[in-house]
Amino acid sequence: MFSPISPRLRLLRFASPARPPLAEPFPPRSRPTAYEANARLRHLIKAGRLRDARLVFDGMLHRDEVSWTVIISGYVRASDPHEALSLFSLMRSVDPSLDPDPFVLSVTLKACASGPALGFHGRCLHAYTLRSGRATGSVFVGTALLDMYSKIGAHDSALRLFDEMPSRNAVSWTSAVAALVRAGRCRDAVRCFAEMWASAMPCDGHTYATVLKACADAHLLDRGREIHAHVAKLGLEASSFVANTLAALYTKCGVLQPGLVLLNRMRSRDVIAWTTIIVAYVQTGREEEAIRAFVRMQADPSDAVSPNDYTFAALISASVGLAQLTLGEQLHASVIRRGCVAASSVSNALVTLYARAGHLAAAYTIFQHTMQKDIVSWTAIISGCCRERDVEQAFSLFGEMRRAAWPPPNEYTFSSLLGLCAWAAALEVGRQLHARAVVAGVDNDVMVTSGLIALYSKSGSLEEAARAFEGRNSEEVVSWTAMIKGYAEHGRSAEAIELFDRMKSTAGMRPDGVAFIGVLTACCHAGLVDRGVRYFLSMRTEHGVEPGREHYGCVVDLLGRAGRVKEAEKVIEEMPRSEVDGVVWASLMRACVAKGDEEGGRRAAAMVKELEPGGAGAYVVLANVYAGQGRWQEAAAERKKMREEGVRKEAGWSSVDVGREGTGVFVAGDRSHRRMEDVCEMLELIDFAARMGGDDTETECEAAAEACVLWSM
Repeated sequence: MFSPISPRLRLLRFASPARPPLAEPFPPRSRPTAYEANARLRHLIKAGRLRDARLVFDGMLHRDEVSWTVIISGYVRASDPHEALSLFSLMRSVDPSLDPDPFVLSVTLKACASGPALGFHGRCLHAYTLRSGRATGSVFVGTALLDMYSKIGAHDSALRLFDEMPSRNAVSWTSAVAALVRAGRCRDAVRCFAEMWASAMPCDGHTYATVLKACADAHLLDRGREIHAHVAKLGLEASSFVANTLAALYTKCGVLQPGLVLLNRMRSRDVIAWTTIIVAYVQTGREEEAIRAFVRMQADPSDAVSPNDYTFAALISASVGLAQLTLGEQLHASVIRRGCVAASSVSNALVTLYARAGHLAAAYTIFQHTMQKDIVSWTAIISGCCRERDVEQAFSLFGEMRRAAWPPPNEYTFSSLLGLCAWAAALEVGRQLHARAVVAGVDNDVMVTSGLIALYSKSGSLEEAARAFEGRNSEEVVSWTAMIKGYAEHGRSAEAIELFDRMKSTAGMRPDGVAFIGVLTACCHAGLVDRGVRYFLSMRTEHGVEPGREHYGCVVDLLGRAGRVKEAEKVIEEMPRSEVDGVVWASLMRACVAKGDEEGGRRAAAMVKELEPGGAGAYVVLANVYAGQGRWQEAAAERKKMREEGVRKEAGWSSVDVGREGTGVFVAGDRSHRRMEDVCEMLELIDFAARMGGDDTETECEAAAEACVLWSM
């Protein structure tokens, strides 16, 4: 059997804390026998009276292996591994004649499995068992070692132990399956279960629950159904932990109803069952039903169950889905009162709640007070900063995460930061993130790939976007959509349309609503009116995609640019009332103005004012139309209405990143720039070059624009 460390290392001695004098547990004349004392110890431990059990133990004149095993197991059950290990060391020091048997070693190894911090002590115990020969033939010690290594994260060591075990029982096999599940190797866990089944080893409810969890995590619904059939034949469906795991399997695989049926069949639901029901509703987007299930859980006297931290984490996630900050704050107060706010699952859900609501200060405070920050904690706060466009704070946290060294950033972290870089057009920073994603091995993840395509597209580097797209490892709609949008937004309509048609002909690819927005935008830029209309009409009939506000807006803009104003207005009239907004009417208004349809433009402007009373667009367009026709009184009247109603036109602005020189910001109408005259002169040169034309016009304009920016810094 493999040795984790040199057996010469001595087992770490645990110093027992100083104790006050203990009361005499037995009168001097009525000392019980060792058998009676051990029986009383077991009774007290089972009743949860650990303090009284310790009084009895300390008062025993003669303690055997059973006495030590029982009291150590009591502290393990009470989640006090340090005291359990102290007692094991005390046993070896106060009575050297006692040779720890496999049972006391197994119990002590359970204490070492309580967390990674105790892994060193577990390795010391492993070395001791090798030196004493206890690990060679005992299936109990071997199984306890396997379980210990698995729980402290040393999965390879655990599986090597299993392979070298001379004899195995059902617990050994179940521990091996559980080790593979913890390591994320769920398919291997199912194969291990198949080997166990083929060896005719009897399986109990714990074995089935473990392999069902593997099926749930890997979304192996068909395999899970086969195992469910075996469970049903054996009559184990009524077992709470098996029923809960089956419900989780169906929920994670998107089949909610069978899981709910199983949970509803349970005579008495425990907190795990209720939490599974609530999580099932949250994961399937039925947040209101999740809240109602929680109310039933609290109100039913026959099923009165106290919620745990996972229950509250699911409920807080439901409040996020419902965008109900007040409900989330009430749940926050409840977890504080119950003392489970420090649980990582709860704190992570709270960070997401406040970050999504825009309360970054509250989210950051909770994040700072989270004792054990895992990858979900870091990603939740960084994603919140990215959503609020707080570039400085997001990258400050990312740097802090990297300095902490653990956990390393994952695909969700990189995806959020790449989206922020795309919004800020921070191309160089995005390239650095790309390099770090390659080092982390997540650059081929679909979310990272789509984030890279969006970054390079929005930063004007379509060649790099195309390389990221062509280098993807899997066919996912989101990557295709990002590339189509990138081409469309940069006027590369032919490439966008060609890519959309390729997507339709690729096996397993179905265009979604975002892909149709991209191709309709491309048709709009290219003036392909009839083709764009055909794409729009095929959404519902051929692809089952319901047109939304953005799709109708693209078609109205497409028809309006072609001068087909009446058809555009008809499209608006056919839109669902809930989808009509000021944007589509503004598109129609501009089309009417361009065609000279004053009546249609005035009618569209009235609708824009009604739907967007605070917008200045309709007033400005009408005023410009009247001014262009020399109707100065009407133009002045529109301007006067703007002032009377307090409507102001927001000034346009742009920014240019010049590397180490910083960022230059330009605001329309602003003359306060320190080199305003130089900027204007350079803009005149750019305009002159554009008007002169020629083969090198684009290159000359780019060079002039770069010089303009450098001069202005």
